[in-house]
Amino acid sequence: MERTETIPGRAPSPDTIAVLAGEIEAGLTARAPRTLADHPIAGYLAAFARLPPGAQYHAVPDEARTTCAAIEGAGGAEAVEAYHRLVLLHLIARTIEQGPATDIRLTPEARGLLDGHLARVFADVAKGRRGFFRHGHDPFAKDFAVCRGRLLPCGVEMLDPIGGIPRGLALRGGPRQALTMARMVGRLGGVKALWGLHFDRRLVRHFNARGYADLYLRLADLLALNPAIRGISSWSWWHDPKVAEISPELSFIGAIPERGGAFVLRVGEHEFATNDALRFAPRRMELYREGRYRPCFYTLAWARRDILAWARAHRAKQA
Repeated sequence: MERTETIPGRAPSPDTIAVLAGEIEAGLTARAPRTLADHPIAGYLAAFARLPPGAQYHAVPDEARTTCAAIEGAGGAEAVEAYHRLVLLHLIARTIEQGPATDIRLTPEARGLLDGHLARVFADVAKGRRGFFRHGHDPFAKDFAVCRGRLLPCGVEMLDPIGGIPRGLALRGGPRQALTMARMVGRLGGVKALWGLHFDRRLVRHFNARGYADLYLRLADLLALNPAIRGISSWSWWHDPKVAEISPELSFIGAIPERGGAFVLRVGEHEFATNDALRFAPRRMELYREGRYRPCFYTLAWARRDILAWARAHRAKQA
């Protein structure tokens, strides 16, 4: 099986970044002259660095919200977006100069994916799409997180260094789930030091069986370089066993991990899970309206030893 294409492109040069930053800064200064003097980018980023260790990738500290409100008051929403475009360019330049701001040891392929993603972010900053560069817009949140080392592109999904399984899940599915949880903890060696995963809809072209096989191979290679990590976890409505019955076309997502020893635990219903599961899905919507399907979050956990074993077997078979 051929590997899927990685995100094309190379990280932009420092000179190219500087030219674009100068153009955006000139426009921002004309709109709100004291923005950069009153709200230095380094200080803005420092607020994010002070977020609690377990904060989500899209979390925004109160200090940053206050800064955005002040900038908007001085120059409108477009000034906030111009400021965020400069923030992204600052982070891209820092990555090129100092290397990725992550504690994860990267494979050459992972570094190539990161450089390609930075190139795409740079291209988006150059286009300056109105309404994109704002908190609350998930594609921007993901790009911002990648640029500051909070997420790592891995293909069809992004790696989140902050993952884990709450022990309270043992109480949410009755005795059977409690037993599954106990077996899972034994296999993982704990419920922390796990990597999480986040799907990026912009990478929908990789949303297929081949894309997920490539994702898991990349994760195996990264796990081999990072022995302290116990495995991976993924939270989504599509890990619900009922989804495989209703929408078998989605079974490729969890097929490899589940055949490779992964554990699946029920988390519970949530408004986001309901909205996402029913969007553009007439069959699931019909069953939901009939009361025969209730979208529900499930978490999948796959131990490092099982991921590495699957990768070895998969590559041997391909060879």
